[in-house]
Amino acid sequence: MQEGPTDAGARDDAAAFSRLVARYRPELHLHCYRLLGSYEESGELVTEALLRAWRERDTFAGHATFRTWLYRVVTRACLDFLAGRPRVAVAGEPRGGPVPATALPWLQPCPDTLPEQVATQRTGTDEAVVAKENIALAFVVALQLLPPRQRAVLVLRDVLGWPAREAAEVLGVSVAAVNSALQRARPAVRDRLPDRRTGRPPPAKPSGAQPADAPETVPDADENTVLQRYLAALGRGDEAALTGVVRREALAARHPDPPGCRRVPTRMNRQPAAAVYTRGPSERFHRAHGLEVLRVEDDRVAEITVFPPGLFPAVGLPPVL
Repeated sequence: MQEGPTDAGARDDAAAFSRLVARYRPELHLHCYRLLGSYEESGELVTEALLRAWRERDTFAGHATFRTWLYRVVTRACLDFLAGRPRVAVAGEPRGGPVPATALPWLQPCPDTLPEQVATQRTGTDEAVVAKENIALAFVVALQLLPPRQRAVLVLRDVLGWPAREAAEVLGVSVAAVNSALQRARPAVRDRLPDRRTGRPPPAKPSGAQPADAPETVPDADENTVLQRYLAALGRGDEAALTGVVRREALAARHPDPPGCRRVPTRMNRQPAAAVYTRGPSERFHRAHGLEVLRVEDDRVAEITVFPPGLFPAVGLPPVL
């Protein structure tokens, strides 16, 4: 029997339905995060969307999997949310090239605990859903600069690997419209992504496949080692060591540390990160100050994005040390 609200005990039992959808919640939260760019808003919206799924449970006819049906409900909820709350980047958007995350006031990083939960739920999720390139902060920023419908098309087709027909059904448009939106979205995202090797945008990838003539993928540097070098250099106040681990442009954009600064290593968006704590001269404890998310290229920190400390509880970090 097809798992879903047509099962005995789930159709009219809210508690049974809640237990049924709970295993899908982490990946649906991650899906919403890509579409909204805010970890907290996406978590709240998943809750609302699952309530909508309960109210609309009679629309699940078993023609698709229960997981696919939930994605449909959640995607529509995200588009409704975006339609009512248009996003505007600070100081507008440049015509091309990467855009700093700080230009998007609603953007938040995503704790690695979320993709880790997705990976452990065993719901049939493809590895691409939690792959680093599909969670990286630069990719999420690039998604936010697409119109919402194009954004949804690209995520459904290139991240989830859905056929054009299923994406069209979710969005209430034709297959031709989905294909057209995808053709516009791919180069738009590509032009916003920094290339690891040359600084140029990487070539677009067709859905579910690597181009036969694409250059070989450069393996990731040991990011944890880079993070430890970065933390050690800052801890010692060693400017020479810091220059050796942080690129010049990232170092120039970095603000001086506040007094009594202390950093704790963590990970956000499948990237190394540091939770920053500060302590005033008359204070006994260090208090949460901010989150630094590092983009590492070729064994060096290429970019440091700083966020406020609101997500410390989500990362499992205490507000005070």
